[in-house]
Amino acid sequence: MAVAPRLTWLHPNWITTGSLVLALAGLVAIAQGEGPATAFAGAALIFVSRWTDWIDGYVARATGTATNLGGLYDIAVGYVTMVLVMVAIGLRQGDMALAWCGAGAAIFLRIVLMTVGWGLAKRQRLTIVPWNPQKLLTPRQPRYMRRMKVWLDALRNDYAIALFGIAGGAGLQVWGWAYTAIVICLTFWVLGAAWRFVRRVHAATPRHLETGEVPC
Repeated sequence: MAVAPRLTWLHPNWITTGSLVLALAGLVAIAQGEGPATAFAGAALIFVSRWTDWIDGYVARATGTATNLGGLYDIAVGYVTMVLVMVAIGLRQGDMALAWCGAGAAIFLRIVLMTVGWGLAKRQRLTIVPWNPQKLLTPRQPRYMRRMKVWLDALRNDYAIALFGIAGGAGLQVWGWAYTAIVICLTFWVLGAAWRFVRRVHAATPRHLETGEVPC
């Protein structure tokens, strides 16, 4: 947080690219390394990558350079990293079930998020598509569902990978399976939250009915 204001001279997409490079270096260290040292080094690089990923958003907002494409790039780097880290851990530990299940769960969650986001944007006639519809869904849900979302996000926090990396490859394997289970729970949360949203919130009125204009 102290470093971010000093980096406003950089374009946020450059920072996002730096985050991607760090993540790829960490993935290679995990997949091809041996022993606890390489496991922790790879996890630590991914940890730093995720913090760098936070900084680009700050810089984009502070400099007025935020764009939909930049936001999508930022999200894509994060999700590609978390898909590939499952593959890297699976290859390192010889656990292909984790590679397939972990990567598949992360990809499916993104598909659900994108589908729900597009659907809700169309229903509410939003001018900007919410790449992350959780921000739209969470404030409109009952308190117990909001708490569930907070806990799921806390448990799914990418930074925990560095802690499990201290235990070496076995620690990362435990983290990978735990992360996969939480991603599956979060997917069901999104589907349930979207269903409740549709029931509680009426669709937006078409613009031509609000203004009296005749559509072409």
